[in-house]
Amino acid sequence: MKLWLVVLGLCLGLAGGLAVPTTAQAATARRVLIVYDAINPTANGQQKLAAVQRLLASLNLPTQTERLSDYQAGQLTNKTYQGVVTLNNWPQGRLTNAAFLRDRRQFTGRQLHIGSGLDSQEARQFGARRETLYHQQFVLRDRQNWQLLPFSTDLTLLSSLPHGTQTFGTLATQATSLPDHAYGVVRGRNGYLPYLMPNGFSLTVASRTIAALFGQTRTYRPLLTITHVTPYTNLRLLQQLGRRLAKAGIPFAVSTTSVAENTSYRAFKRFTAVLRELETENGVILLQAPVVGAADRKSGQILEQQLVGQLNQLGQRQVLPVGVSAPAYWNQDKLFRRYGLQRASLVVLLPNPTTTTFAQQDNLGNQYPQTWYGVSLRSFQTVQQSAQLRWSVPTALTVPMVDSTKQLTATVRQVTAQTIDWYDPSQQLTTRLDSASATFKYDHGEYFLNGRQIAINASSVALPQFNPQRKNHVTLKGYFRVQGWILWIFFILVTVVLLGFIVVGRRIYRRMFFNRSRR
Repeated sequence: MKLWLVVLGLCLGLAGGLAVPTTAQAATARRVLIVYDAINPTANGQQKLAAVQRLLASLNLPTQTERLSDYQAGQLTNKTYQGVVTLNNWPQGRLTNAAFLRDRRQFTGRQLHIGSGLDSQEARQFGARRETLYHQQFVLRDRQNWQLLPFSTDLTLLSSLPHGTQTFGTLATQATSLPDHAYGVVRGRNGYLPYLMPNGFSLTVASRTIAALFGQTRTYRPLLTITHVTPYTNLRLLQQLGRRLAKAGIPFAVSTTSVAENTSYRAFKRFTAVLRELETENGVILLQAPVVGAADRKSGQILEQQLVGQLNQLGQRQVLPVGVSAPAYWNQDKLFRRYGLQRASLVVLLPNPTTTTFAQQDNLGNQYPQTWYGVSLRSFQTVQQSAQLRWSVPTALTVPMVDSTKQLTATVRQVTAQTIDWYDPSQQLTTRLDSASATFKYDHGEYFLNGRQIAINASSVALPQFNPQRKNHVTLKGYFRVQGWILWIFFILVTVVLLGFIVVGRRIYRRMFFNRSRR
């Protein structure tokens, strides 16, 4: 009997080992819930929402975005979320959700309100008084820097702030009879921004407010990033732009798309030759996500094949991207994250295009080891500076690729005129980017491919050919996998039964033999 139990235990243990995966999933950090009332495209509501998502991602905070009307009672709990952001895009709509207001009052995590519509209960948490100013043009001041803002129809500001409240920036009006008000306000675990702009001087002050609310006080250097580069770009101008930036001692990144096919043509060889030269001039390459025209839940594998093919073709020619750049909405899509963004340790989130095409939208923004907020350098042109700007999130200041000599001169003049201490990847950056057949690594100016250091040479190609294995989509692969487990279990049970019969039959035979011997 003991032998039968041992055999049964071994068989069941084998079945359990085959049926249960051995890998464990790491616990995920609590998210920050973003609740917005409406998109309101007339007030750039989509850009503001994307700005909040990108800012939190740059602060290494995972998010979940929910429309106010879709909020379910009991959803906001301290166990599930570490913070909540109320984004009021359409105050005139006076949209509300009683369940959300009730849950927010009971929530003890960090709370940030952006936009007008601050209710009396929220104002009491700041120990302040609400004031609404109509049809004013404000000047935002911070340290010795200031910028004139567009006219606002109405703005809800806080006054009579208690001692110990953190304030960021000052809003002043042209009317001398009106006092100045704080722009960003943080008291304890509560924060308030009367408005949010996705770019410009206001963004830097808003980002510092949000960072302080979530307990982050670090400052960063911005990375100059050239965008809208493609294999069809005027390569002579790109080459000249890189040389002039290098001569001025300004490090930079180039965000470029690429191709996976027709790479044997001379045009592609010329394209990669210019990128190699930029790598030797203190420039780094970011692989920009492809433009999505149509997508569905089956698009993940196609995207993976495309990106892997592009990375491998670039790697063969000693162009080793250090990260991935993509529109902000890619981080709100399950497939785009899995097959695109998650292969890189450095992700630059750029502003969204006019049209966004999702494959599997889930509104769950992930964080990455390094997430950079992409914003146009041009939006800071009207800032009157007497001191350097402070950057509280990793920021990529973008300039579009030029298409004429005149634009080239203007861009170089614009960049060199800035009093900015630029981020230098060769001194500070360490990244990793995974392809299906190769691993790219960048470490303080040194390039590594599959663990082997690569010396970038603008005139030679010495890397081995990569042959990515494309995965074929099999419709019934799930069915056959389940069928295989069923057959395994069936054969194990049959083996157990046969072993049981053998053990019982052996004992019966031995009893019959002993009984005959006694007779």
